[in-house]
Amino acid sequence: MRILLIAPMVPRQRGGGAIPVLLHAQLTGLLAANEVTLVSSVGDDPGEAEAADELLGAGVDAHFVDRRVPASALRRNRRRARLAATWLGRPWPWRTVWFAPPQMQLTIDRLAAGRRFDVVAVEDSSMSVFRLPAGVPAVLTEHEAFRAEAPAWSSAPLSRRPQALLSALDWRRWEGFQCQAWSRFPLIQVFSRGDAAEIGAAAPELEPRLRVNPFGLVLPASLPAAEEGDDTVLFVGNFTHPPNRDAALWLANEIMPLLRPRCRARLRIVGTLPPPEILALHADDVEVFADAPDLDPHFAAAAVVLAPIRTGGGMRMKVLEAIARRKAVVTTPLGAEGFNVFSPEPPLAIAADAEGIAAATAALLGDRERRQALAARARDYAETNFAPAPWATRLEAIYAEAGAPLAAGGGASGGEPRTAREPF
Repeated sequence: MRILLIAPMVPRQRGGGAIPVLLHAQLTGLLAANEVTLVSSVGDDPGEAEAADELLGAGVDAHFVDRRVPASALRRNRRRARLAATWLGRPWPWRTVWFAPPQMQLTIDRLAAGRRFDVVAVEDSSMSVFRLPAGVPAVLTEHEAFRAEAPAWSSAPLSRRPQALLSALDWRRWEGFQCQAWSRFPLIQVFSRGDAAEIGAAAPELEPRLRVNPFGLVLPASLPAAEEGDDTVLFVGNFTHPPNRDAALWLANEIMPLLRPRCRARLRIVGTLPPPEILALHADDVEVFADAPDLDPHFAAAAVVLAPIRTGGGMRMKVLEAIARRKAVVTTPLGAEGFNVFSPEPPLAIAADAEGIAAATAALLGDRERRQALAARARDYAETNFAPAPWATRLEAIYAEAGAPLAAGGGASGGEPRTAREPF
């Protein structure tokens, strides 16, 4: 299959968030049996340019647009003016303005003029604004059907009120933008049943187009149990994402006070760009690590990984990274979304409230044999369902289905209405 893959970020195994990591697994899996042409952009995140060079050096058919901040003041000002004019002149959220530079459209047009593709895979609704090759079926992956609460701009400090007002105006664009983006595609892939339900509720007419397909990961080495500390619990997250900030605050302020009387426990909070309220959680038995260059030492030291997720959508990379490393995980029903697609009882300890999470964590900390048995089942589950090969097989099935209605002369949604389903 000849696949044109359009992505907002450079695929890389050690990214600053979930999207680069899952894109790396997606590209790895698909390249085993397909011709993949990647179109993306290079930003200023540490390691992003190096990851792009590595892909090109490995012979990947990749085409990158440079959206890094220019060195000269004149070019920086021109760039700011272009971004501002685009946001003011189009009904796009800022995320789309940022990740969809016009040079990407030129690259897509050039490739479409000289090559033939069987399917276009569009990753993230921010990429949905591009004009795609005519007559080629396209699949949109909505990475997270989640809309944060409206920013309370009127209560912001005066010095921050203009920025808060812009954020509130940008927030109002999301609902209409996403519905319009979804309507352009014959099939829409999501990572969890929860996201399928969210999209189906927002746009019931799109429900037949939804496909649930949990993402994958290039599996890291299984970590030896001998290195873990019996009292260390770990939370990992990118703190630019509001659900991760909420989870860390809930964990430190409400769950840890319930855990302390039950057992000895030390909490490590490790994440990207922690704001002041997260850094302030540091205490005698709570450590906060900002922008750790390598997560492996933290995972290795952890007896239990906690993912107390209360808000958000999609699927949790932090949970997949933990089970792939052979770690016992305690999470919420929301944190288990995507992992319950392959089994109604995935190898996770699941609790819905602070009391239940504390009890489940204490039980695992106090029973090494039980903890290691859960971790072993979790690693097996990751190998079976979330490695690049099984994920690529599911992706190929969705891509093939997207082309079937066109081959048969059908319309965008193709055939009789169906509920959201899994491609396996």
